[in-house]
Amino acid sequence: MKRTGTVALINASRGMVAIATADDAYTIIELLSDFELNIGDEVSWSNGYGLGHEVYRNIDTQCSEEVYVQNHSVSQDCLRDQLLF
Repeated sequence: MKRTGTVALINASRGMVAIATADDAYTIIELLSDFELNIGDEVSWSNGYGLGHEVYRNIDTQCSEEVYVQNHSVSQDCLRDQLLF
């Protein structure tokens, strides 16, 4: 199941990114490379609620990279903890 979202928050020092999804709050990923994501970028991925190593695509730049998916369905209240701020 393909999903999409918008980059909402980034902890650059930890390489952690929160992606706001229309269907259920936030997905948290960890960057494993120099994958360029900026707040507001649209992102898509094929394995809906898959965890661990997955390929995510920055729709704005048309670049894809492997990331490590930490969590899905994260509430606004838990974002700072999930991003290790």
